[in-house]
Amino acid sequence: MTIPMWVIWLVLLIIFAVIEAATLGLATIWFAIGCGVAMIMDLFGAPLVAQIVTMVIVSVISFIICFIWIRPIIDRKGKKVEPTNADRTIGQEGIVIKAIDPIDGKGQVKVIGQVWSAKADGDIEEGARVKVTGLEGVKLVVEKVG
Repeated sequence: MTIPMWVIWLVLLIIFAVIEAATLGLATIWFAIGCGVAMIMDLFGAPLVAQIVTMVIVSVISFIICFIWIRPIIDRKGKKVEPTNADRTIGQEGIVIKAIDPIDGKGQVKVIGQVWSAKADGDIEEGARVKVTGLEGVKLVVEKVG
């Protein structure tokens, strides 16, 4: 007993679909589409060579469509940056509550009612007013005001 070709195409389609589901990176979806078309061709009685050629052509066309039109859309939607409470501190003024020493990398500021580790280009004494100019990791980058 021989296995019908449509069953082989179906198994390949499932394998490629499972790989795609596991990676979520448009890695094998075009092969799954090609296998689906070849399976339908076998069910309508097309010769094996025509099925294989069609599978390859449909896979290449699907690959091109994915990388020219679909992937850029997915990449644009995936790069949506959500601001955090740390982002809100940039541009705000605060008060130094522990002197900032750029050599030791120590210092703390209070900005918008929260205490943050801070760094600056120079020494800033406790009690000084500062403005947040940036964020490096979990430290606010500040400069003295006035």
